[in-house]
Amino acid sequence: MPIKATRALLTAALSGALDDVEFRTDEVFGFEVPTAVPGVDTALLEPRSTWADPAAYDAKARELAAMFRANFEKRFAAQADPAVAGAGPREA
Repeated sequence: MPIKATRALLTAALSGALDDVEFRTDEVFGFEVPTAVPGVDTALLEPRSTWADPAAYDAKARELAAMFRANFEKRFAAQADPAVAGAGPREA
């Protein structure tokens, strides 16, 4: 992630510039991602599009999500509110 884009994202988030923009839901991780941010290449907001092999991105995203779920289950699930537990990455 280029530092210029990181700064633009942080500036937008802190200034309220994201308050009225359109968002999409990431299919694997479930979080909301803006579809456009001033000063940020829209391709960066859709990481899959930055990979030469989209299938490889999909596989790596599923692997990362599985690792996150396994770690959460091992370390935090017993103490977590069900709403928090349900907010994690989805099975793919």
